[in-house]
Amino acid sequence: MFFTGKKAVPGPRRRGGQTAIEYLLVTISLLFIFVMMFKALQYSLANQFKRGGLVIIRMYKETPW
Repeated sequence: MFFTGKKAVPGPRRRGGQTAIEYLLVTISLLFIFVMMFKALQYSLANQFKRGGLVIIRMYKETPW
C-alpha cells in the first residue's frame, strides 16, 4: 500500500478531478451568494414600493377634491 517511488503522471491531466470539484464548489458558492443578494434586494425594493404606495394613498385621503 505504501508507494516509495514517484509515479510519472502527465502534467495537465494529473489533477483534473480535483480542479473540476473546486470549480463546481466555487460556482455553487457564488450562485448561493448571488441568490441571497438578489432576495435581499427584492425584499428591500418591495418594502420601498409598499411604503411609497402608502404615502400616495395617504395623500389622496388627506386632500379631498
